[in-house]
Amino acid sequence: MPHPGRPRDETIETRVLGAAVELLQHRPDDFTMADLVRRSGVSRAAVYRRWPSRKDVVVAALDTNRSPLALTLRGSLLETLRDEYQNAFQDLGADTLNLLQQRLIQGLRDPDVQRSYWERHVSRRRSAVLDALQAGQARGEVRGDVDLEVAIDLINGAAYYQGVVRGDWNSAEACARIGAAIDMVWESIRARP
Repeated sequence: MPHPGRPRDETIETRVLGAAVELLQHRPDDFTMADLVRRSGVSRAAVYRRWPSRKDVVVAALDTNRSPLALTLRGSLLETLRDEYQNAFQDLGADTLNLLQQRLIQGLRDPDVQRSYWERHVSRRRSAVLDALQAGQARGEVRGDVDLEVAIDLINGAAYYQGVVRGDWNSAEACARIGAAIDMVWESIRARP
């Protein structure tokens, strides 16, 4: 049975998260919920019904431009991983890079944000890679004794290192280093005939 009252405004989430992204890009350290209400044009009550704290809004906003990751097997699992990771950072726009930078900064500044971001977003995005590796185990491509979470950490770490530490998200050299790292991980996890 529907609840009485006004129908839920589906644009509120988009407006609030859009405003939060803008504030993160321009005032990442000092924007308040009052700033968020003012910029979004959404009532304070509507914001707090969806996000009980600033931290919750920040965590949700940090994931706004990320679509769910879906791996489609292309040839072997190795080819799929190489293709997915080597193309993941191509053509990243300035806004996307800025938000990625804020994900790192906000997480390093606040362990609660880091933990929440992991639980709500990162672990969800990893599931596609985990599913692909588990399917590789079922097909006999990946050894059954491999800790797949560690394999994902190694691959993701190599990819993030290119941008975060080297400052090189999408050059041919970064792409080659990511491919070489995947090859090294693959060599250690692949099933031997």
